[in-house]
Amino acid sequence: MKLISGPSSPLISKRISEISGFGLAKTTYRKFPDGELYFRLEDQSEERYAVINSLNSSDDLVFLLLALDALSDKDVVAVVPYMGYARQDKAFLEGEAVSIRAVARMLESYASKVITVNIHSEDAKRHFRKLVEIDAMKVIGEHYKGKDIIMLSPDKGSFERVKRAAKIAGCDFDYLEKRRIDAENVEIFPKNLEVENKNIVLVDDIISTGGTIITAASHLYERANNIETACIHAVLAGNALNRLYSSGISRVVATDTVERQVSILTVSRLIGEVLLSEV
Repeated sequence: MKLISGPSSPLISKRISEISGFGLAKTTYRKFPDGELYFRLEDQSEERYAVINSLNSSDDLVFLLLALDALSDKDVVAVVPYMGYARQDKAFLEGEAVSIRAVARMLESYASKVITVNIHSEDAKRHFRKLVEIDAMKVIGEHYKGKDIIMLSPDKGSFERVKRAAKIAGCDFDYLEKRRIDAENVEIFPKNLEVENKNIVLVDDIISTGGTIITAASHLYERANNIETACIHAVLAGNALNRLYSSGISRVVATDTVERQVSILTVSRLIGEVLLSEV
């Protein structure tokens, strides 16, 4: 097997290559002046390939489809560390496209298997037939092991993810609950634990605009000793990172499924182990 590194995932591709021992194939990729993309696989010596590219943009999806098409006579695995489009996992309004269903159909029409990390929801997962999902909450848990912290989920929906990380870290955990005080004011507080003078880590799977984390931090700032946030997928759209720091969050920690300046953790070993099991 050889690996093909996509434009959104060069660092994690190199790390997976080093861990697995699979070499990186030589490719040509460019964008034409009119915005169209071009891909060519120059090294066609193998029968099996893995294409590695997160879906941070529509261009990333087009690249992945072009690479898979170039490999249509090979056995190919699509490795998508961050599966964009997964938040549109159902038609919320009549006539809407179910984006992740369309993506799943396209990828699985070429790939024998699709590997991703913490897809956004169970509903999104159900649109795939050949999906291998890797849980990277253990990576966040390992990072905080032995530290004097409380892990908090920003809402009840993410509580099970945070619970998995906290059990590995060996720390207390809880989720934030909203309580309406009056017609205009809402109080946000941990369901069970006291955060006074504690070191808090707000944990979520995705941070996109940062709005959910910023709202949570604003209600904890006066009581907690320190607030960090950790996530698997640091989408960080627009000026989200600046907004997070401006809200009083002291540190942002993420994995390298989306390659950002805060991506100090890596899921490359987890992906490498899955690929090695396929050989």
